[in-house]
Amino acid sequence: MLRSFFLTIVWVLILPASLFAQLSITYPKSRAVFQRDNSNKADFFIAGNYSGCIDRIEAKLIPRQEGQGTPTDWFTIQENPTGGVFQGKINLAGGWYDLLVRGMSNNTVLYQNVVERVGVGEVFLVVGQSNATGGDGVPNGPSASDDRVNSVNFQNIINGQIPTYSATQLPIPEFVHLQDHIKPAPFGNYAWFWGKFGDMIVERENVPVLIFNSGWTGTGAFNWEQTINPLATSTSAYGYTFPQGMPFGHLRLALNYYIAQQGCRAILCMQGETDNHTSSTRENHRNDLRKIIQASRDLSGKSQLAWVMSRTSRNVVQSQERNWQPVIDAQNDIIGLPVSIPGISMENVFPGPETDAYFGPQYRYDGVHFTGEGLTLLADIWKNSLPSAFFTSTSTPQLATPPPAITVTCEGQNSISLTAAAGWTNYQWVDNTGHTILHTGQQWNVDAGNYLLKTNDGLGNTVFSSKVEVPNLPAVTVSANSNSPVANRSSMQLLAVSESACAYEWSGPSGFSSTLASPTLPSVNPGNEGEYFVTVTNTLGCRAQGSVMVTVTSLLQSAKSGNWNDPNTWTCNCIPTSGTDVVLNAGHSIVVESATINAKSIHFNGGFLQFSINGSLVSESLD
Repeated sequence: MLRSFFLTIVWVLILPASLFAQLSITYPKSRAVFQRDNSNKADFFIAGNYSGCIDRIEAKLIPRQEGQGTPTDWFTIQENPTGGVFQGKINLAGGWYDLLVRGMSNNTVLYQNVVERVGVGEVFLVVGQSNATGGDGVPNGPSASDDRVNSVNFQNIINGQIPTYSATQLPIPEFVHLQDHIKPAPFGNYAWFWGKFGDMIVERENVPVLIFNSGWTGTGAFNWEQTINPLATSTSAYGYTFPQGMPFGHLRLALNYYIAQQGCRAILCMQGETDNHTSSTRENHRNDLRKIIQASRDLSGKSQLAWVMSRTSRNVVQSQERNWQPVIDAQNDIIGLPVSIPGISMENVFPGPETDAYFGPQYRYDGVHFTGEGLTLLADIWKNSLPSAFFTSTSTPQLATPPPAITVTCEGQNSISLTAAAGWTNYQWVDNTGHTILHTGQQWNVDAGNYLLKTNDGLGNTVFSSKVEVPNLPAVTVSANSNSPVANRSSMQLLAVSESACAYEWSGPSGFSSTLASPTLPSVNPGNEGEYFVTVTNTLGCRAQGSVMVTVTSLLQSAKSGNWNDPNTWTCNCIPTSGTDVVLNAGHSIVVESATINAKSIHFNGGFLQFSINGSLVSESLD
């Protein structure tokens, strides 16, 4: 294990659990990957909650292994955070990191936490039919072997049924390593060859990869084109009627949901086998492709969204394997090969692999579907279709949308208010599933609890906020020297106990004031008698008030036999001073051990003093 990773683990292990409890990182989640730009950078957003009293939030990023990114020094996320929430960003180089965050007060670390495995790298969305997503009983491909290849494990099938586009509810993304059995959201069947492809891109580009898949087996380009209208229904060439708004709905959902939040390098399209089956014409196929590509851009607001188009058509038609040149020609027309055709070729569409040349049992399971060595081949030729220049100059990446910022404040009568930043069309405060709407609107008054905001623009691009953790309202317990009475001329300590307080305001008799949690009055007198009030304020600005009544006494009586310097010996539960008259009641033996005691006067009412060798008394009178 390399040194940077080892240091991160050590840093985590040596921290007490209480430090983690006081600070949580709620954005980003583990294994989240954000799309980098062509200079290998991305704005990396960080957000979370804290419950203590801090004046600065700092973070640093450490590559998981040496060479897998550019480490940062500690940098400030936010100065003087308020409301128990923090948020900020850093322009981060491509890499695979552990994120460390700490809360500071007066340059001292109070709280800290860590999220392992977050990255800046490449995000892809797959579209097409079975050779793009697997399925039809074809054996799966291998898991990704590199830790940096990721996905979201969700296939949009609920209780055996595929919802319509309008009824689909995608869960809040939870990122996972792309194992062979993972169903890449929103509709992938399993890793297929994309895990291996991810390994190859990671190895060459040295950045993490995140892969989504909206492919659907048995689809023709005409099915995707017909369901651009979310209310339309389309039937496949094999007789299956798709749910309303599908299959294009999964592409649209992925763009508006996952890609809006993570960004995207390109859509990787592998489509054409069914279009061979239907003997699609060159003109029809390219018209369908043009409409699909344009709709993906228009409906996501990403006018330069890159597409990589494989040249794919091979199928078994009437028991004979065949390629279909009109489909291949249409795909090349869209790309602009061999030359761009005005009004037909499209900008930002790039040539993917030519797959028809690879056939035979060593590559294909049934004359159509790749398997075994064929999946490794597909991964390799797809990787070769994306040269390094594709990531530095030729394509235009779509970057992630920043999460909406939330301000937490405490207003009159300790009413806690959540307010989201302006600029969104819709605001929905939701539960942890992301589906149950608790409140709509930019602002919401809430009680203690955990809250999440789901925002979207006019196109439906959806972005979640970081989770906001609202603590209980503050409470305070107040005491004075274990409560009064307090002996005249003694030192009195006031104490306010409040778990969430960050500020204290004391007031009391004779103009007393203090901003300490536990202020001390060095020598009290009868003028200090009265009620002492404290107001505590927590990180949200919420307040609580408490008070204690203080009595200053000049007459102390023994309550039992005991040590002079033990408060329990005296009826006031305090210790005599040079300003107090002392009465020793009958039968009480008061021991003075190795100390000089003070009293204004001592009256022996049947009690007596017992001195050790070093004990002594200072008093104005004895009787």
